[in-house]
Amino acid sequence: MVISRVDRRNQALIRLSGLCGIVGSVLTIIMVFAATVLSPWFRWDTNALSELGVGEVSLLFNSAVMIGGVLSFFFAFGVREYMIGGKLVNAGTLAIMLSSVSLALVGIFTIQDPISHGIVSLGYFILSPVGFILIGLRAEENKFKKLSIVTGIAALVSILVLPVIILTMPFKAGFAVPEMIEAFILAIWMVFTGTKLLKYKH
Repeated sequence: MVISRVDRRNQALIRLSGLCGIVGSVLTIIMVFAATVLSPWFRWDTNALSELGVGEVSLLFNSAVMIGGVLSFFFAFGVREYMIGGKLVNAGTLAIMLSSVSLALVGIFTIQDPISHGIVSLGYFILSPVGFILIGLRAEENKFKKLSIVTGIAALVSILVLPVIILTMPFKAGFAVPEMIEAFILAIWMVFTGTKLLKYKH
């Protein structure tokens, strides 16, 4: 079977986007976690991750979210090509792209600008899970369909419902806890999907 130059280029771009998804999700979590460790005042029982965007570890934290946002944006392009279009896929990948832009903007609009910061933070936390669910509804592979829908729902629950549940618990937990839980959930989908894209063959 002869593969055209265009097909080879498309295959290479899909594989590269898969690598972007894996590196973007894992590296961002590592860098953010490192910022929590290096910050002498940060406490999981009282703080939000966004508070790391100002102060002595601000460069590390803000770089993490900007790098993650840029890599996730290119990852979304590969997902769209891999899924071969469709309204739900286009809507889902658009949601992930907008979420990626929002994540990158978190590193620009820090918590010192609470209104803008709140908008971009919410954009990241809500749009990615919605994108996963939309893509899952269109996916033909049963395992990928289930993973997309389950991780999307779990991520929304972790950021919208878990903070309320935490308030009823006898122990204290800062907003950083549900934020990091959602980040891990989103990373599971991105690493799994990124691996599929990385192995893509026309």
